[in-house]
Amino acid sequence: MPVRVRGSSRPVRRACRHRLAGVLLALWPWSLFAQQVADNPAPQTPPSSPSKAAAKATQPPKRVVTLGEVVVSANRRREPSREVPMHVDVVPAEQLQQIGAKTMNDYVSYQPGVFLASQGGTGQGMLVMRGVSTGNQTSPTVSVYIDDVPVGGSTVYAAAATFLIDPVLLDLDHIEFLYGPQGTLYGAGSMGGLLKYVTRQPDASGVSGNVGTDLSSTEHGGFNYSVRGTLNVPLVKDVAALRLSVIDDHTAGVYNAVGKVTADGIDRTHTQGVRAQIQVDPTDKLSFNLSALAQRIAADGLSMADYNLQGQPISGGPYNRSLNHREPFTQELQLYSFRAAYDFGWSTLDWISAYQVFTNYSVQDYPDGFLNLLNELGSSFGVDQTLQNLYVDSVINVHKSTQEIRLTSPKGETFDWLGGLWLNREDAWEDYALVGDNLNVPGRTYLIQQHTSSRFEEYAGYGDITWHITPEWDLAAGARISGDSQRLASQEEGAAAGRPGGFSISTSSSDTTGMITGTWKPNTTNSFYARVSTGYRPGGLQAPLLSSVVGPVPAGATDTFGSDKLQSYEIGYKGSHLDGHLNVGVSAYDIEWHNMQLITFALGNQVIENAGDARVGGVEAQLGYDTGPWNFHLAGAYTDARTLQSNPEIGIREGAPLPYSAKITGTLSTRYQFQLGGYGAYVAATERASTVRHAGFEGNDSDPDFRLPGFGLLDLNGGVALDHGITVDLYVRNALNRRVAMGTLNAQAINFLATLGGPMLVQQSTPRTIGVSFNMPFR
Repeated sequence: MPVRVRGSSRPVRRACRHRLAGVLLALWPWSLFAQQVADNPAPQTPPSSPSKAAAKATQPPKRVVTLGEVVVSANRRREPSREVPMHVDVVPAEQLQQIGAKTMNDYVSYQPGVFLASQGGTGQGMLVMRGVSTGNQTSPTVSVYIDDVPVGGSTVYAAAATFLIDPVLLDLDHIEFLYGPQGTLYGAGSMGGLLKYVTRQPDASGVSGNVGTDLSSTEHGGFNYSVRGTLNVPLVKDVAALRLSVIDDHTAGVYNAVGKVTADGIDRTHTQGVRAQIQVDPTDKLSFNLSALAQRIAADGLSMADYNLQGQPISGGPYNRSLNHREPFTQELQLYSFRAAYDFGWSTLDWISAYQVFTNYSVQDYPDGFLNLLNELGSSFGVDQTLQNLYVDSVINVHKSTQEIRLTSPKGETFDWLGGLWLNREDAWEDYALVGDNLNVPGRTYLIQQHTSSRFEEYAGYGDITWHITPEWDLAAGARISGDSQRLASQEEGAAAGRPGGFSISTSSSDTTGMITGTWKPNTTNSFYARVSTGYRPGGLQAPLLSSVVGPVPAGATDTFGSDKLQSYEIGYKGSHLDGHLNVGVSAYDIEWHNMQLITFALGNQVIENAGDARVGGVEAQLGYDTGPWNFHLAGAYTDARTLQSNPEIGIREGAPLPYSAKITGTLSTRYQFQLGGYGAYVAATERASTVRHAGFEGNDSDPDFRLPGFGLLDLNGGVALDHGITVDLYVRNALNRRVAMGTLNAQAINFLATLGGPMLVQQSTPRTIGVSFNMPFR
């Protein structure tokens, strides 16, 4: 039996959890009749470096030549990516700077099978990998890590599927994309995969650093610029070092406000960040690392425009948004972590403690359809003022503490193993108001004021062991046993509060994930693997459904919903040929997703259901060829993600494509290196392409689908390396200036209005951007 729960609190970008929205949706059709009314990774020093000598011994080569030399930390130990039995992609920070990539949306756009469903701009959205998405989601299906620390919330009330950490290139070394469920080593929320930011580590051998700037201009937007700097200073020679990094980034807005509010560039964004790290190695066996990161993103509004369901702009232009009230957004992150490592010889002990404060302040304007209907029917709900606007004002504050203790054996001839304990506590507070400015009388009218608090506590034990059966054959198995407890409390008042007062509820649950992998390495340049792994998202709480505004209580409705889980079956090959000039990777997978957590409306209330199963099958392939001055890289993904059952209550048909899953995506790039006036130079071109995607489920009436067309975007770049390591890079993103819908705002109430002629909020591809990046290192 599906479990259905009423939601009394949702992040602003969902804009569907309050009772007034449900009432308006229920009454809108009747009112409508009356009115006729979207190359080179430089891997980090090991997070748990056991000694200075070991750290120096494992420093990466200056230039990656073969696939086997790319070192990653996907399995919580440093090893060549060819030896990791799953699909892992690595993107170096240097490459991101060369192509002018500044945000997560830019980073993932070059990864076939990976998509960022933006919820309005930088710091707002949800990641999708391998098609594991329901569009309007309860919590993430892709986890985000900075080094060994998970960042962002895990639950509905932490707005985890709406707001995500979007680190700028703040002393970043490289990004690792781990495809497929990572539940054994990384826990809940990593069902589709994991994105890991790997930062550079302090170096106690000498003073070093760099300064850089990026200048660009975006068509239909304006001038963008950023400045950045890093300083590495030994505190005690070869023992302790301090590393400081700062960045200041300004992005011109592309979207314009029309209507009661008029302004150009309403989505202009200012991002500031600072990071400090201290590394201390008092002995060859003991090391400490203390880091602090602070980042602030401030945007004037959403990167969204008004469109109808047929894909046509309806507010006078492709980048126009009709607004009655401005929509500022601010996101602040403070992240503190402490890492200690001790090498016992037979294993290395890692102690990783972290604390983060993640705050999101946002405003969302409601379209005229809701405003007009409220002004007409407001007296029925005790609203005695005519309003000139209607908007949501929300602050979500998440405090998260994590603790991990891990023992990792060295690579052995017969066995190697890893085991650990995990603790996580998240406290989230949301202050939410549905408010309008009075038209005739000074002041505001608060229709709903709500304060919600929640706590999520998670504990887990995990481990894996690898048996080297022969030099060619490996067998690995792992498991994770997790438990959690949750508490939810809310107080609500206001004219449109369907249930003034409050409540407090709690629950607990447990989940188990596992992994088994077989690997065959016939030689040092080829590897074949077969992998079975599982992942899950925890269940949760929502407000008790004791009464309904416009109808009876659904039978069997409760105040909890359960976990959804998936099993993945994957086979793959990684190989290096032609003396390292040709590198190939291929993986094929089949995912069974059970008891999907789905959000819908029922009788004027938001409901979360465990409803139905899905199946995702696909193939991913990468090919790189490097010969002389030429380098070619081709990557592609085929994804077939679909539902297995129909759900008439929600309006989902059997075989409907899962949101944000394109059948075919790909990236083709070429690079030519040459001498220019005695200096090393290069020119490069990249084509990114995708077939059609869907922003929702086909046939869903309460949360309608928006068809996102296929696209092909061409990027060009080139650069030169001057004396003293100075580099100058020129780039042109979206060189042909193609405009295509890339995503929609998954706000269920607003999307429903689109079926009745209201606006669907759609994000377009960023227009042609031409820029130059300078970087100057020093020692």
